[in-house]
Amino acid sequence: MAFEKKRLRVNGIEITVLVAGTGPDVLYLHGAGTTTGFDALLPIARHARLLVPLHPGFGSSQDDPSVEDVHDLRRHYLDLADQLGLTRFVLAGHSMGGYLAASFAIDHPERVAALVLASPIGLRLPELPTVDLFALPPDKIVEHLTQKPEIFLAGTPDPLTPEFLADQYREMTSAARLLWAGPYDRKLDRWLHRIRMPALVLWGEADRLVPSGQCAEWVKRLDNAESRVFPGLGHLLFDESPEVAEEVARFAARVSS
Repeated sequence: MAFEKKRLRVNGIEITVLVAGTGPDVLYLHGAGTTTGFDALLPIARHARLLVPLHPGFGSSQDDPSVEDVHDLRRHYLDLADQLGLTRFVLAGHSMGGYLAASFAIDHPERVAALVLASPIGLRLPELPTVDLFALPPDKIVEHLTQKPEIFLAGTPDPLTPEFLADQYREMTSAARLLWAGPYDRKLDRWLHRIRMPALVLWGEADRLVPSGQCAEWVKRLDNAESRVFPGLGHLLFDESPEVAEEVARFAARVSS
C-alpha cells in the first residue's frame, strides 16, 4: 500500500494531501517536520481512509504567512474538512499536530467522532515541562526526538544538499510562527473538559521532548479517554514502531463500528 498525492487549493493556498485506504475517515495532523515521511502510518489505511494533509509551509504545501498561531491553522483545517466532505471523522495528531487536534476537537466536537493524541504538546505542566525545541542546540535536536536516529537517514541526503537545508529551514520557520512563544497554550487546560468524544492518548516512555508523565495528565483532563505508553519509544513513536499505528487502527475500527 502507498499514498496517493492530491493537490487542493484552500483559501488560495495549494495544499498536498496524502490519501490511502478505504473505509471510515481518519484525518491525521502531523508535527513540526516532514523529514521522516508518513509511510509509518500506512497500517491505519488497512481499515480506514487515511488522510494526511501537509500543513502550509511544510513539505510540498505552499507557504501561508497569515497562519500565525494554532487557531489560524485550526480554521484552515475546518475549511479543508469542508472541501473534502469530512462531516464526521476520527481526528489524530502527533506532537504539534496533537495540540492542533485537541484545539479542533474543543471547538468543533460535532465533526470529531473520536480523537487520537500522540505525544501532544500544548499543555503547560511546570512539574513535567515540555522541552522548547527552538531552545535546543542543533546537534541535540535528533536525540530529543527519537531513540532511533537512523530513522532520519532515509529522508536525509548524504552529503547534505543546499535544497534539503533550505527545506529544513523553511519548515522550522513555519513551526516557529506557531510555537515561538513556547510549546504550550496557557488557556488550553481550561477548555480540555469540552473534549467528550472517545479519545486515545499514546506516548513513548522514553520521550525526551515531552515527558511521558504528561500522558496521565491529559487522560485526567479528558472525559472519555484511554491511554497506552510504549516502553523504549521516543517522541517519534510512529516511526520507531509499527505497533503504534496498529494501535490507532484498532481504536479507529472500534469507534467507527
